[in-house]
Amino acid sequence: MAGYDLKIKVKAKYKIESKDFFRFLQAVGRKYPRPVKVNYRYLGRGYFYVVVDGGSGGIDALFQELFLDRGLYYYGCSFKKNRGEIIKSVIAPIFQELLETRFQNPYSRFLRRHILGKLSQEKFMPGDLNNTFSHEYEILFRKWDRQMIDDWNFIQDVDGLLTRFMLTQLNHTPGTRSPVFPRLVEQVQKKGVGMMDEVKGRLNEVHTERTHGLHRLKVNLTKEEISQVAFALYNYFQYFDEFSESQKIKTEKLHGKRYRRIKYGDEKWDDPSFNPEEWKEITDSPCHDCAAIRGQYHCEGCDVEVCARCSGQSLGCPCKLQKDFY
Repeated sequence: MAGYDLKIKVKAKYKIESKDFFRFLQAVGRKYPRPVKVNYRYLGRGYFYVVVDGGSGGIDALFQELFLDRGLYYYGCSFKKNRGEIIKSVIAPIFQELLETRFQNPYSRFLRRHILGKLSQEKFMPGDLNNTFSHEYEILFRKWDRQMIDDWNFIQDVDGLLTRFMLTQLNHTPGTRSPVFPRLVEQVQKKGVGMMDEVKGRLNEVHTERTHGLHRLKVNLTKEEISQVAFALYNYFQYFDEFSESQKIKTEKLHGKRYRRIKYGDEKWDDPSFNPEEWKEITDSPCHDCAAIRGQYHCEGCDVEVCARCSGQSLGCPCKLQKDFY
């Protein structure tokens, strides 16, 4: 979504301080190439009606950057009197509402510690990615996107993150020798992490760029090429979260009855031309649409998943009634 509106309640006696904080957010939002607009209206009795609007990704970038550059901490430091009370009654509750409406993982329980400077600005940053490595990449991506780190350091840090991510997926024992990077990528894909061949290419591209750059401490890729890699990896980690969640969903409701989902490789298509032996050969490779491996559940929306009720294609199947979604 591009923007949203909401009502926010604060203590009425802090009406002036609350308006000042909204004006601070307005000033920060205006510095973006495509400004983020924060409009507010006081409704009385401590209630504010707030509208936040901005370009694609602009709102998320604004809120995340306020963590990364410690903007909220420095704003809180500007108060000489009642600093703790203003943080508790104005800055924290207003920003908490803004985060919880926007992000899947607002980490709002850590917000006051962030504002007080008692927590690293890179920990528990609000975001939409769930997995530990996914969230770590989300922070790296935002720092690079806001030019808080340069291209070379971004490539270095991403290469290290990808290596740790893959070794963790393989349950690699720390201290033992790990496979060379291209082989590591191959093994992880076969392990079943929702990785398409295009993503494999991006991972190898990052590692190659880092290896070549060690001699000159800079990258050879253009800004546009790095941007393509960065967004491709962001999309992958976002998908990895969705893929991982899909593995936890073992049943689905169809026509009011619950059925066990069919795993990749166990399909028996309701089609006269279906050949089990041929299908077995096909499923030796990851699913062409969602990259599941044999024995895994398909990711939601995959066009290969079979309906557990009628053995037809699950995507758009009439067996899924409106009432089954509730």
